[in-house]
Amino acid sequence: MSEREVYVEIQTLGNSARVAAVDAATGEEVVFQVPIHTTRLEIDRLALAKLNWKLARNARTETGKGKKQRPGDKPGRGLKV
Repeated sequence: MSEREVYVEIQTLGNSARVAAVDAATGEEVVFQVPIHTTRLEIDRLALAKLNWKLARNARTETGKGKKQRPGDKPGRGLKV
């Protein structure tokens, strides 16, 4: 896989850190929490793994393979009971 630009923001929240990572090319964002003592290398690896997963999921959805199936025959929210 080619190298790409990813923006990473880390905010400390008590004993944990909130991490937001954005892929510069697509604008896709993932947000997750890690323990406060997690190294920057581990955070970067996790951010890339999560972004790769999300981009792959979006690619499957666009091709129709990952499309969610709705219950019933009509579009809309909720379930028929």
